[in-house]
Amino acid sequence: MNMKQLKELSNLIKDSLKNQVVLYSENASKFADEAVRAGFFEILGEEKLTWQNFENNYRAIFTVMENVLKSTLPDAWESSPFFNQFVEIKRGDLGQKNEFYVEDNSVIIASTFSGNHWDTDRQKVQGKRSFSTRTGWIYVRIYNDLERFLTQNDSLIEMVNKLRKAFQNEIDGRIYASFNAVGNLLPADFKETGTYDKDTMNNLIEKVQTYSQKEVVIAGTRTALGQIADGINTSWIANSQKEELATTGMVVENIGLPAKAIVIPQTFIRGTTDFKVKNNLLHILPQDSKIIKLYYEGEVRAKKMDEKETHDQTIDIQAQLRYGLGVVCDSITGCYELV
Repeated sequence: MNMKQLKELSNLIKDSLKNQVVLYSENASKFADEAVRAGFFEILGEEKLTWQNFENNYRAIFTVMENVLKSTLPDAWESSPFFNQFVEIKRGDLGQKNEFYVEDNSVIIASTFSGNHWDTDRQKVQGKRSFSTRTGWIYVRIYNDLERFLTQNDSLIEMVNKLRKAFQNEIDGRIYASFNAVGNLLPADFKETGTYDKDTMNNLIEKVQTYSQKEVVIAGTRTALGQIADGINTSWIANSQKEELATTGMVVENIGLPAKAIVIPQTFIRGTTDFKVKNNLLHILPQDSKIIKLYYEGEVRAKKMDEKETHDQTIDIQAQLRYGLGVVCDSITGCYELV
């Protein structure tokens, strides 16, 4: 295949992952996978996988995988209410630089004086400040799945989707866990600790609103937000919200406070069943305060590990990507630690 054909095959896989392939019957989805499989057999030069044809053509196969992964990873971020509210994303694959700006949060004070002179105190206007996030690499390494696909025991769409989800889960987990540290450097007046009290929360909300001059949102895990929902009088909320309260333990739009709630999805610490995001923290943030800065370079590197590295004859694939992550608050936030 030439580069144009490899791009067309990549686009077919991307469309399949997004469920955008036109289907003419309820069983037509399998034909997209068969077309992808046929495309890979065309790369191999025959209608079966052999050690020799894979060794001779794997670079073209990896080109397709790299193209699919690097362009489909951001799809989940674009449709996530959490990302839309809290995460500012810059994408190197779209030509954007690893450069973020923080608004000036200085407060200018007007003072009285006797008049008729210019000998007064001055205050510096800081203006916007720019910074870049430090980037680092993450990887996924699998074996045998490609062979299962080519022998029709597995679906390449499923395999690439597993790779994508693995990268997505790792990045998401680090972003969600970043909220654990948001409240560490807050002034004491913007932090509360204790059992949940509605008046205490309202006071904290008002402080953040007054300082930022914006409406605020409350962010927490479903467990943390459930402690707010426990105190709601359900006799005056809509039936749909009562159902949500009963099934999820929280109400997003109507929580009995002058703020909307945003769920921070929970995730496990790798290799354990311990939660990574604290279930007893509620964050009060100015609306549209994108305190998480994510730089996605958009380059994915895939490599076949050879026999010297694997010590066997399995098909072993490693994929890597680089991204940067930072947390910057350009305004005061609030934090309520529930005990």
